[in-house]
Amino acid sequence: MKCLSRLQAIEKKWQRYWSSKGTFMAEPPISSDKDKLGPKKFFVTFPYPYMNGRLHLGHLFSATRAEFAVGYHLMRGDSSLFPFGFHVTGMPICGAAKKLADEIEHYGCPPDLPVVDNSGLPEDATASENTINKVGQFKAKKAKLSAKTVSKSQWDILIDLGVPEKEIPKFVDPYHWVKYFPALCYKDMCKFGARVDWRRSMITTDANPYYDVFVRWQFRKLYRDGYIKFGKRNCIWSPLDGQACMDHDRFSGEGVQPQEYIGIKLELINYATFLEEQREQQQEGDEEDGDIDDNLAEKLNIKLPRFYSNPKNKAIFDQLWENQVDNAKVYLLAATLRPETMVGQTNCWVLPAGKYGAYYINSDEVIIVSEHAAMNMAYQGLNNNKPFGELDFICEISGSDLLLATVRAPLSPYKQIFVLPLETIKMDKGTGIVTSVPSDAPDDYACYKDILENRNGIADKYGIDVSLMLEPYSPLPIIEIPDIGTLSAVRLCEESSVSSLHDRAKLTQIKETCYTKGFYTGIMRMGPFAGQYVKDCKQSCRDLLIQNNQCIVYSEPESEVISRSNCVCVVAAADQWYLDYGNIKWKDKVRYNIEKYLNTYHDEVKNQFNRTVDGFREWAASRSFGLGTRLPFDERYVIESLSDSTIYNAYYTIAHYLQGGSLNGSTSLFPIEIVDDSFFDYVFDLSNDLPEKFMEYFSADPTGTDRLHNLKKSLLVPGVNSQIILAIRSAEGLLTAMRESFCFWYPVDLRCSGKDLIPNHLTMMLYNHTAIWSNDEAKWPRGMRANGHLQLNDAKMSKASGNFLTASEAIRKYGADAVRFALADAGDGLDDANFKEETANNAVLRLYNLLSICQELLAASAVCYPESYKDIYNTIGAGSADCIHECVFLASILDCTLRACSAFERCNFREGLIISFNELGHSRDQYIHSCETRKVPYCRFLIEEYINIQAKLLAVICPHIAEELNAEVLGKSNSIFSDPLQSQDALAEAMKQLRVFLKIDDYVQATIVRLKNYLVDVLKPRKDGTMKLPNGAKIAQVYVAQDCPEWQTRIAEFLSSMYYDETEECGGPGSLPKDVSSRVSKYCIDVLETPKKDLQKVMKYAAQLISASKTDGLDALVTKLPFSERNVLSSYSDAVKNGLGVKQISFYTVGEGPIPPESCKAATPGKPIVFFE
Repeated sequence: MKCLSRLQAIEKKWQRYWSSKGTFMAEPPISSDKDKLGPKKFFVTFPYPYMNGRLHLGHLFSATRAEFAVGYHLMRGDSSLFPFGFHVTGMPICGAAKKLADEIEHYGCPPDLPVVDNSGLPEDATASENTINKVGQFKAKKAKLSAKTVSKSQWDILIDLGVPEKEIPKFVDPYHWVKYFPALCYKDMCKFGARVDWRRSMITTDANPYYDVFVRWQFRKLYRDGYIKFGKRNCIWSPLDGQACMDHDRFSGEGVQPQEYIGIKLELINYATFLEEQREQQQEGDEEDGDIDDNLAEKLNIKLPRFYSNPKNKAIFDQLWENQVDNAKVYLLAATLRPETMVGQTNCWVLPAGKYGAYYINSDEVIIVSEHAAMNMAYQGLNNNKPFGELDFICEISGSDLLLATVRAPLSPYKQIFVLPLETIKMDKGTGIVTSVPSDAPDDYACYKDILENRNGIADKYGIDVSLMLEPYSPLPIIEIPDIGTLSAVRLCEESSVSSLHDRAKLTQIKETCYTKGFYTGIMRMGPFAGQYVKDCKQSCRDLLIQNNQCIVYSEPESEVISRSNCVCVVAAADQWYLDYGNIKWKDKVRYNIEKYLNTYHDEVKNQFNRTVDGFREWAASRSFGLGTRLPFDERYVIESLSDSTIYNAYYTIAHYLQGGSLNGSTSLFPIEIVDDSFFDYVFDLSNDLPEKFMEYFSADPTGTDRLHNLKKSLLVPGVNSQIILAIRSAEGLLTAMRESFCFWYPVDLRCSGKDLIPNHLTMMLYNHTAIWSNDEAKWPRGMRANGHLQLNDAKMSKASGNFLTASEAIRKYGADAVRFALADAGDGLDDANFKEETANNAVLRLYNLLSICQELLAASAVCYPESYKDIYNTIGAGSADCIHECVFLASILDCTLRACSAFERCNFREGLIISFNELGHSRDQYIHSCETRKVPYCRFLIEEYINIQAKLLAVICPHIAEELNAEVLGKSNSIFSDPLQSQDALAEAMKQLRVFLKIDDYVQATIVRLKNYLVDVLKPRKDGTMKLPNGAKIAQVYVAQDCPEWQTRIAEFLSSMYYDETEECGGPGSLPKDVSSRVSKYCIDVLETPKKDLQKVMKYAAQLISASKTDGLDALVTKLPFSERNVLSSYSDAVKNGLGVKQISFYTVGEGPIPPESCKAATPGKPIVFFE
């Protein structure tokens, strides 16, 4: 607790300091400085969080990608801006407010909700009160509940969010949410120490008239430029809400789009009518049907008493034809994505236990489908002219009623096929009727075989006469696939020994082969498109079926979508305003932006953007109700919550001018009426025409000067924007200041977000930027960094399970910097990250200890040589070994700095944290140990440089403790953010001179390992059991070689000459040629004239160098080290001696010590040898 209390006190101290000084308020440099200084700028944004509750760790994780990035760029000395807004547009707040109002109205205040007794229900059937799992109605979330449960009320949810009970009734007003939660979010982010320019914060919707007119301007411009259209379009629709359900309105199913199906009309054959037709055909001697139809007719005539093999057929048919359907045709409607394969139909499948319905789609046609499909069709006009969404229902039919009936299948050469059972059909996907093409569909063939061979008695179970209903309907060779041939499913299932329909692993693999190869490389061998590639005739076949009235086209969601009002969504063909994201020219612009300008940090993110653009279609831009901005050209509608959130990054650049420091513009010093389209056109660099209303307001009467004066006084922040504000002397000057703010900060350099927003929000941001600034590519986004979701303690965060932490709770438990530390450590990639409370808890102690260690080190240090970088460079130039340890430490500091900066630049904050905290700390500890071993004081210059660099790198992640190190340990008076790191060029230049000391450190460590391995061999018993050193090694003599034998030097030089060979024979730049061994052999014979008896030894040496170069690069081919091995090892004598466990050690150059040179031939540069006594 002592450590945590100290850290939290430090955090509060620096948060007060930053607020008072405006540390993170960012402004463009004044015009006179721009060309002179050429400052870099960095503008980063994060999708403003939705304000229907408190921030949790998941919000913080995504936000910290932007927050850490701005911290890094501040430490690089860049003009850096991170604004933060609050999103309140959309349905969730309205839905929650309505739910609370209903609770209070029906159950009192506070509501006393009844307890629901679920003890009589199975575990997975318990559901919330008044919830029914049907399309268009409330849907329960199935879960294992206790015997007595009650759905969580909105009142209880607000209690859990920390809202005082007396305050809760106010939340029946949606706009109270708009006021309440943004204030708490601001408070939490301030406690987190967020480096945000809070002057620019705003709320969305018409609650903020300035943001409202900004969105209206954007939509008027998109409409004028032809990007917004009106018409009937398929969209995901919430029947309960009566409007389109876009991604932000969904409880589940984000990113799901409408999926088009072709509904094949399988005409159900009427027994009486069919017999009459058969007799007439036979009397007329009709030969057009071919052998297959003749055989079927013969069988039917012979077995007429068995025509109704399923007694239920006649009852249901009588009900349909005699009482309901009149003269309408009745179809089983089979949904398919592959209409071109219908030429291969041999039967159709139904789910025996499935519940189907008969529905009129028009006055002449009845379809039998699942309720799921019928409801989708009812919202697409396939409901016999009934009102939108209303079904023209006839009767319910079970799958068992339909079994063994016969249907006519379009395109199939079999004129009548049977209805057979398939027990794996899903009734919530498609129509519940599945057409069977066993030639090319592995599942169809597997079930076909199951029935044909009566596996598990399935034919007997359903009364199937295989000889009548299956044997005459062999799979048809409709598609030929290269290397497979025709009947691909038949062949692959037989080759793989598929045992039944339940052999899922094999069937899944075969299905992938059949479907992918069949579609992309297959050629049609039957039907009207025989001879064409399958992929080329899909659309033609669809059109043919439509032309012949043999199908209908309808859509349903790709997968289940649940709205935030807990309603299962459908696809509806609704009149709506939509953004024409399917426009090819618009798509091409976005692709160009992605390819030329956009840094996505991960290839997979770029690929996902391109896939999203490829599939992007019309996007419903409006809804009937909810919080938001009214559509300016059709006030009946509200702009939906993603569509108003695409270019608000531009609004951030001028928000502080418009809103006067308030979230909703209530303290603005000029009226909303003068902020019109011409204002935004000018400020956002789209027009050079000054906005008339704005100009008139400040020049209408003599008080105009007072208006401008008051506005400037309100905007002035001493030490932040004084020069900019004081330079404004007219309305035009004010407009220029706003325009320059926008032009300086734009484009957006980095947008950080969860990866789940790539298919919608982030892609829409690209679209709308390329549309609004269509002629100015300089304004298009430059970077988007996506991250995975956040787990907590290796498990999914969930309020229900209790594995959940809000931002305020985490900061209270561990302090802001420890939470930041753990968030950085949670992960860098696209995979889900993991916040560990253990890491946060340990970080409290580690950060506290760092502060203590730095204070103690500085107090114990002394002014001694070296005292500056100049001394270090002089030491290097003189070749002195006096301060090798100091040089190594400084080299390690600079190396960690460069590598950490590289990681931070790539937004790999975990990698940067490990380098800047763990590795830099390890280098510090090594230096401390070396000083203690050598019995010398810590060099003050190096200790100060270490603390300075440590603080600056740590400031990226943990700014509070970094400020404390900078001020209280180093004694600096200004914020660490006003004293950035040296430039990358300066650091790299310093590193050039010090890099040799990194090699020294690596050399020493590698030498100790090599000598220890040799000692292990020396101490092994001889073959006769005796020991070379029975009492162990006490004394070590190490010999280093200054030079290699000439032949070794020349071999290494020859290999070096080929290392960067970029000819065709080379393995690529930075590697040796593929035929390097033969080249070396030829070189030895022709140039070195190596005797035959020595060639094997020479080639063995060359092979060792070649192998080493694969891991060590060109360094492996250097035969002379850039430092004195003997001096270095002498400086590290204690480390080497302790590593070997000897009492005495000495170092010699070969030829100088007591061991004769002949015994030291194994020594080579970089690889000393050792003798033990």
